[in-house]
Amino acid sequence: MKLNIFIVLACLALSFTTVQSNQSQFIQFKINTISSNDQAMLIDHKMRLKSGIQITRTDYLTSTFFCVLKPQMKYSKEDFTKWFNKLGYTISCYNTGIHRKDKVISPYTLKKCQDEK
Repeated sequence: MKLNIFIVLACLALSFTTVQSNQSQFIQFKINTISSNDQAMLIDHKMRLKSGIQITRTDYLTSTFFCVLKPQMKYSKEDFTKWFNKLGYTISCYNTGIHRKDKVISPYTLKKCQDEK
């Protein structure tokens, strides 16, 4: 009986871990120095070339960037800071979470964000 309970608990733990690892992460932040749609399109093009980035959306009107990573991919704020610096941009107000689970900040709210420096 104890063995059966152990097996059931082990199976539940394994299935929970599998579900957790199949979730995608979103990343969003403010681009402090973007000023045109052409720049936004170039950023989207460059970021789509990065391994593990599934969806990308750069909006020059709100000066914001949003992307969804493939499941099990992890990139840090430092990764995005480095990539955007290479493209000639600075970023701030970095936000991340589980796609379709955690709250995304509205681009209009993010546009007004004053990053902690």
